[in-house]
Amino acid sequence: MTTTQTMTTTRTTIRTLATTVAGVIACMAAAPALAADTVALRASVRVPAGDAVELAEIAELDGAAGRFASLEIARADAGAFEIAVDAVRQKLLAAGADLRAIRLIGEKTVVRPSRAVAPAPSTPAEPIVRVRTAMSLDQGPRTTLLEPARYAGEPTPIGIATGLVANAFGDDLAAVRLEVREDDLAKLAPKAGLRYEIVAKTALSSDRVDLEVVAYDGTRLVSRERIRFEPRIEREVCVARCALRRGDTIDASNSAIETRFVAPSVRERAAEAGACVGSTVAGSIADGAVIAADDIQQPLAVRRNERVMVRREIGMVAIEFEALALEDGSAGDVIAVEQAGKGRRRDARALTAEVVGPGRAVIRETSMN
Repeated sequence: MTTTQTMTTTRTTIRTLATTVAGVIACMAAAPALAADTVALRASVRVPAGDAVELAEIAELDGAAGRFASLEIARADAGAFEIAVDAVRQKLLAAGADLRAIRLIGEKTVVRPSRAVAPAPSTPAEPIVRVRTAMSLDQGPRTTLLEPARYAGEPTPIGIATGLVANAFGDDLAAVRLEVREDDLAKLAPKAGLRYEIVAKTALSSDRVDLEVVAYDGTRLVSRERIRFEPRIEREVCVARCALRRGDTIDASNSAIETRFVAPSVRERAAEAGACVGSTVAGSIADGAVIAADDIQQPLAVRRNERVMVRREIGMVAIEFEALALEDGSAGDVIAVEQAGKGRRRDARALTAEVVGPGRAVIRETSMN
């Protein structure tokens, strides 16, 4: 090899080494930058119920992602739930984050709300009104619970007012309680020589009833004062003993039947106590909440496109045949069915049948016509 060839080979080798070293240095410099701005979702977290769930609580943040630590992602209202990485991505985009510079790691985080321990309520030494029932009611500060039956027939402002509201819920005054602020109760104290008139300013059967107490001295108007009652009606209800999620089955371990004094709207929406056990939760239910009729659904006894045995009762005659369910249905539901035959036909006439059990339905007719 000549001297010129040797020098050329040497220069080539040096350039190759320099390029390799520069590449290694560039990779080493870029590695921290790639790993610095990351949001790594934790597998699960526990947060206080009712609190906002912030990004820093559900993920490890590195680099520039740290400035979104206090970004609210969700709220821990009731029951465990999942936060998917897509939901985090949308929140970051809405907050102005550049997702080209932030790497998201993980698929989801399971959030489990923790229940705070409530302080024990203090018992007043001398309660103003003694309630006949042993049940406890959540009372706000400076309120009293009245028993309308105690004042029945009294020609006093409190007797007229409590009777007016309680009678809107039926004749059983013992099944009604009226929560009232103490300052409003003071407005019902009679004064000698005055005549009183109680005027309803809202619907008497609502959760909050506003009344006007009008006082007269003869024919002269003395005063007009506004008061508010919050009715509580006695009812047997089914109560959740823990937080329930959609799809859970209600049984004796997670529910209880209690007699409570509840607001009129709660009484109207409450599910029949005996119908709750065995039903499926349609949405989340908070611990201690009264289970409403629209919170639950009966388990499906028949599913769409499932073959069912239909019993057709015509007077004293009954026949059974196999049919195809055209709808989902629980026990007691009336669904459309089509008699099984040589296949589905466009001109096939759908029948309606009542679901009576898993895979079974009945058609009841009163005559042979």
